[in-house]
Amino acid sequence: MQRFIIFLLAISLGIYLASWSKTNNDIDGAKKAIKNAYPDITVDNIRVFNDKFFEVTVQKEIFYITKDYENLVAGNIIELKTGENLTEKTKQNARVSLINNLDTNRMIIYKPKKTNHVLTVFTDTSCPYCKKLHDEIDNLITNNIEVRYVLFSRNGNNDDAFRQMVSIWCSGDRLKNLDMAFDGDFIKNDNSCENPISKNYTSAQNLGVTGTPMIFTGDGKLIVGYQPSRAIIAYLEKLSSN
Repeated sequence: MQRFIIFLLAISLGIYLASWSKTNNDIDGAKKAIKNAYPDITVDNIRVFNDKFFEVTVQKEIFYITKDYENLVAGNIIELKTGENLTEKTKQNARVSLINNLDTNRMIIYKPKKTNHVLTVFTDTSCPYCKKLHDEIDNLITNNIEVRYVLFSRNGNNDDAFRQMVSIWCSGDRLKNLDMAFDGDFIKNDNSCENPISKNYTSAQNLGVTGTPMIFTGDGKLIVGYQPSRAIIAYLEKLSSN
């Protein structure tokens, strides 16, 4: 009996190792195919997507290679049965990881009494649509939505907006001064302190932020640009009901 059990274990281990080796060799073959076709491209990640494709990540962009290494596909993979965008799901998972690693000490946070949803918003005080969104922040807070602002200058650090956001951060009352900045006041003081504005710019790049405001939900879904607060509330309620 003991010999039989050992025999079964040996067979199971052999199947596992053969499967692992085949998968590993498949990925190596896909890497080689990319290298041969595009020698100057650096692949950030490659994995088996399903029985037909490998998924390849290059500088936050996602591509697919067919299992025969013959075709490179640029675009979204959509599951016809469910309508789910599987490419977006991969991006969403990556965003969740990056957002969860953001330090809340680098944010200016508007908290409701009870938090049902969290929005991480990359914003710039010189952005008119950021101001438009901020004008409706009370409606978001009233609906138990916590707003976490990540301040960054979309035009870089050599900019009046950058200096203003540093002044806001180094002020005694960040919430009050941010409100004033969005109301059109230019916040300038002699305070200088260690601040996260430059680091936030790097985080924005890592998340693929291309404009402001750019809003991320707690599960990594993306709300691009300005949306009325009522639309954001309805969207979050729909996510909760699914």
